[in-house]
Amino acid sequence: MKKLSRYTKLEPIDRIKRTNEFLSLFSGTEKDPDDTNKISSKEKCELYGIEVKPYNKLFNAYYMEEPRLYGGNNKKIYSKDRTFPALIKCDMTKWVCFYEKSYHHDAESLYYNLNKASKAFELKIAEPQWIELEDNSSVKDWTDIANDYFDKNKSDYYFAVFLLGKNDNIYIELKKNSLCNKGYVSQIVKVKSLKKKGVMSVCSKILLQINAKLGGISYKIIHDKIIQNRKFMIIGVYSSHIKGKGTGVGMVATINDSFSNFFNKETIIKEENNRELFIYSINNFIENAIKAYKEENKELPKNIIIYRQGVSLQQKEYLKTEAQQINFLFKSKSLLYYYILVNTKTNFKFFEKAYNSFEKPSSGLLVIDGVTNRNFFEFYIQPQEVEEGTAIPTCFHVAFGDLNFPELIPKITYDLCHIYSNWQGIISVPNVIKVAEKLSKMTIKYTNLELNENLEKGQVYL
Repeated sequence: MKKLSRYTKLEPIDRIKRTNEFLSLFSGTEKDPDDTNKISSKEKCELYGIEVKPYNKLFNAYYMEEPRLYGGNNKKIYSKDRTFPALIKCDMTKWVCFYEKSYHHDAESLYYNLNKASKAFELKIAEPQWIELEDNSSVKDWTDIANDYFDKNKSDYYFAVFLLGKNDNIYIELKKNSLCNKGYVSQIVKVKSLKKKGVMSVCSKILLQINAKLGGISYKIIHDKIIQNRKFMIIGVYSSHIKGKGTGVGMVATINDSFSNFFNKETIIKEENNRELFIYSINNFIENAIKAYKEENKELPKNIIIYRQGVSLQQKEYLKTEAQQINFLFKSKSLLYYYILVNTKTNFKFFEKAYNSFEKPSSGLLVIDGVTNRNFFEFYIQPQEVEEGTAIPTCFHVAFGDLNFPELIPKITYDLCHIYSNWQGIISVPNVIKVAEKLSKMTIKYTNLELNENLEKGQVYL
């Protein structure tokens, strides 16, 4: 892969050079000896009225300031930091570890390495309650033993770690059982991941994931006062389609001011093109999300931003009925909103002009003109930096709404790319989209069931 990346992950100057070399083929004057018409590529283009030439227009773009991130002990966090005290800690003081007899030493190793990794984040881990299963236990054995244990100990133990060997079917059934049927929080660890180099890095990621599932927060953004005072609720909608299984629609909404706690819902649409069910699901979710926000904050949100991935600008007409229903709901509650389409599969790559060369743009690049459609409110952001090649920017198109705070939207969007609990660093989309994607794909790939009502809040599906 590293050798292949020399050809697939080109630096800006190489990409521009190769593109221009390709475009020059259309203006060649040499005649192809194998062509029966004996005409050059330039003559062919002229014959069909085609003109192809490099587009070297320069335009101005902007850089947004990196948000102020703070972890525990009021420690300032930077996007490249990997270890820091967690802001809100959910210590693993009461948990249970299930494993098969032949993986006894791996279970002990997992506990040892989690305990070692926890010190950097200032999390506390007590020794778990150990539950040993016979080797080659069936799926039913795993679920029955887990269910029996939690039925007897639900008031004392609320979190389970399952250490699995080779059987992926057990993984799927345990996910379905814990998240949908019984409603307890779980983490599934495969033995092979503990055999890799860099096991401490693996355990650090597992630890942060567990902390997030239990309701902890690694760090938060200190938003500008103008954003704090607007009382935003941010919604993410993501659709995953698998042929023969249908479409899993993941929907999440932030219910706290740091945009790190979520109200969740998912819908499985098995009938093809069932627009009515899709529209009803989103409207019903938004109404319940507003109630959840009020329960958490003792007041309604004032402004709402909906990020929707999976629909292109060309399909905007397709969304009009959905937007009308949402608009009616918000008008009835006197709420202002923006409905934003998110597209990560754009055709653009941006390069920064530097003297006589081109460089990769840094994180926080904002493009609001030059290549955007002047008839709409849209912009491009490149939130992340890449070590190899050039990053693909994300396009944000404000399709509907009356929020009237256009100057805040790019900044909020960029800020949200910094606070995804499952990754230490910047991601290419707002956290609500990534969380909704995780929920959507988990639903359609594994569970094919809705989350247990005990788990409607939080991020138990990470």
